[in-house]
Amino acid sequence: MGMQGKSTDEVKETMKSTFEQILEEYPEAVLIDSVIAEEPPKDDNIGMWYLAKSIELMAVADKIFFINDYDSYRGCSLEKTVAEAYGKECVVFKTK
Repeated sequence: MGMQGKSTDEVKETMKSTFEQILEEYPEAVLIDSVIAEEPPKDDNIGMWYLAKSIELMAVADKIFFINDYDSYRGCSLEKTVAEAYGKECVVFKTK
């Protein structure tokens, strides 16, 4: 789920709704809030910085959910490639 161009509040609202839907289907899931509150560096590598932070969060997950058209977003596609390369269970989840 691409987050570029969305405000932090928009991202949090989207994630809240998505988490509720995931928990309906996977009630045993413990979901990780992946909104990164830390301020990124002021350079041209902000996207890579966020990708690194996301991979850091994925490292502690047992199962990783990729939402809707995740593969339309460079960072999300790279996250899935990394997750699969490291043997993480990946679920493509379609929201309502």
